[in-house]
Amino acid sequence: MNNKEKDYEKIPLVLDTPVPFYEVGVSCGLPKQVGVIPPEMALMPCQLASPTVFMTYAKGDSMEGVHIHNGDMLFMDNASRYYNHDVVLARVDGEELLKTYYVDEEDRHWLLPSNSDYDAILLTEDTDVQFCGRMIWHVDSPRETTRNLREAIERYLSKHSMDTETSHVPSYEQVVEALICIAPMVTAGRRWLGACRVLMDCKFINEGRYDKFCELVGSILPKHDHLPKTSELQRMAIMCFSKPFCKWKDETAPVHRSHFIAYHEVGEAMLEKLP
Repeated sequence: MNNKEKDYEKIPLVLDTPVPFYEVGVSCGLPKQVGVIPPEMALMPCQLASPTVFMTYAKGDSMEGVHIHNGDMLFMDNASRYYNHDVVLARVDGEELLKTYYVDEEDRHWLLPSNSDYDAILLTEDTDVQFCGRMIWHVDSPRETTRNLREAIERYLSKHSMDTETSHVPSYEQVVEALICIAPMVTAGRRWLGACRVLMDCKFINEGRYDKFCELVGSILPKHDHLPKTSELQRMAIMCFSKPFCKWKDETAPVHRSHFIAYHEVGEAMLEKLP
């Protein structure tokens, strides 16, 4: 946030200027890119409005460390330049994500969450990423977000190693062998979630890309009686089931006892089969 924007915190702001409103997950909020008319308009202070500004809302809890919660309203600017510590809306592999843009001491570029339950995304030459906007105003908590941003980054970095050399991503052949081995124990399509979560944890599949997992299983095991469906996996990926597999616990899961065990056993088997 620049000095001009900080000055706005000291004066009353009146919502009097219409700007485009987009839903994250439907579009990036950029009419010139998506080529559609905004579904609706929202009002924002004239001091912040410009032709490149749009409004959207946050989804999920990955930025709760800087007081950005599910459903919070955010004003974004389709900026031409992005700076270290900007809260940005980025499209990564076709999925819109709200994260903090971070450049480390080795000049590596990252998208950081502010919730330690989520992984950082290293931006490399092979990453399909497009920056769509930087946050200029958080409607629901205009002061707390920027005030806590640097502290949240430090907290996250203190809990996570950013050394990408130590992480091991299994090969496609290893994943195929593991999926074939565990296939007989899967008696319902949604119970593939444990295996899906393990592959996300080891970075073989990007976070939240349940559709990619379903495509993978369908291509390897096309005649399986219980193929996974994206809608079913997304429906079950709540509470601890939305977090790394090591954090799955019966008491914090959406299902319990024998039902929890059925999901957990598939994930455990996947872990065991992967190198």
